[in-house]
Amino acid sequence: MAHKFDVTARKKLNSEERRKLLTPRETLIRLGYKKVDTMADIGCGTGLFTLPAAELSVKGTKIYAIDISKEMLNEVISQAEKENLQNIIPVKSEEYDFRLDDEIADFVLLCTVLHEVDDKLRLLAEAARICHSGGTIAVIEFNETNTNFGPPMSHRLSRTNVEELFNTTRLTGIQNMDISGAFYAVTAKKQGQ
Repeated sequence: MAHKFDVTARKKLNSEERRKLLTPRETLIRLGYKKVDTMADIGCGTGLFTLPAAELSVKGTKIYAIDISKEMLNEVISQAEKENLQNIIPVKSEEYDFRLDDEIADFVLLCTVLHEVDDKLRLLAEAARICHSGGTIAVIEFNETNTNFGPPMSHRLSRTNVEELFNTTRLTGIQNMDISGAFYAVTAKKQGQ
């Protein structure tokens, strides 16, 4: 059974330490997010990446904040209102059904989400379904190093695991990079049908 984040601890998701380690704005750019990209932030949590994407984007660009938790989405909505960000669209999803049309996003992000589901291939297939042909899918996960936060070591995914999942999902152009000592990212492109 996959390790699930405790929603009652949601304040940790936007902590100063986590923001310093993940540097959301800079990381989005490094991962290939462009200000004209429609983005889907799968498992958006409290909006650590959703809000900076909305700030970076050009007027009229949609940023989908997708989560299975209404509490998480309420945090994103509240913060978006405070920052007057009007291009964020909250979506209450199911674990393997994002409740969005096919090929709706140019950039799909799954930050520390993949290790939380039992059927990782099914989740990535759903991410690929909502991604435009030629679009980017980016996964950020915890490194397999001991930290004082994050899931137990036995639930962490290696870069190799993520790359194999991308290959099985027929994503191409796979690249990986360090985000910090605690996190890494793997990106890939969805090819045309």
